Amino acid sequence: MIRLDVGSLPEGHSHKDLEEEASELDIDLEGGRLASPITVSLDITRTGDNLFLTGRATMNAVLECARCLEQYSCTLEGPIGLVVVVGEDKEGGGSREGDQEDENLVRVPSGSKYIDLTDGIRSELLVRIPIKPLCAEECKGLCPTCGTNLNRDKCSCQRSRRESRWDALKNLKNHS
Repeated sequence: MIRLDVGSLPEGHSHKDLEEEASELDIDLEGGRLASPITVSLDITRTGDNLFLTGRATMNAVLECARCLEQYSCTLEGPIGLVVVVGEDKEGGGSREGDQEDENLVRVPSGSKYIDLTDGIRSELLVRIPIKPLCAEECKGLCPTCGTNLNRDKCSCQRSRRESRWDALKNLKNHS
């Protein structure tokens, strides 16, 4: 659990650096793994029972390249922006029908000593994981015939140009 001790926060501006094990986020990277602790740097403004949190969450991951299947390291980093309201909802608890709950608003009961930031940080870092991870934009991938990693070696496979169902359209364009 990535949590912030609100009991020790002074009125006004302050800064906190947090660090937790990557396993706290419970993120499953298919073909990869989380490689470092999560570091969270927060600037905090406290005004009465309201807290305004801004900052960044950072962690390293080892991902598998979608083209060459090699493992590579990358940094996942995302912004954090939360408004924390301590105390009960003055309008009677919860959002009214038709209202959309603000995903950056966190309500915690009066007397709470800690705020759990895990879900917000997990959500922010999950959207930073590339859909198609690439070790490099120029990655040549694997030979479709023999499986050689074309970034490291050349292969002697013949790459014949196969007829495509679109060739007729290309020929039509070339003749006009």
